[in-house]
Amino acid sequence: MESTRCGHCNALLFKNEPGAIVKPIEIKCRRCGTLNQLRPLEPISECPEHQA
Repeated sequence: MESTRCGHCNALLFKNEPGAIVKPIEIKCRRCGTLNQLRPLEPISECPEHQA
């Protein structure tokens, strides 16, 4: 399991499995209020379930 932390204060935001983030997300740190923008590490494949 991976830990995702705030880029400003290093507070733990959440724990996730590798590849769990499939679309860009924004999460606000509850400690310092910084808005963290996270994107998937691998490009999204061209399979039908990933198309909008």
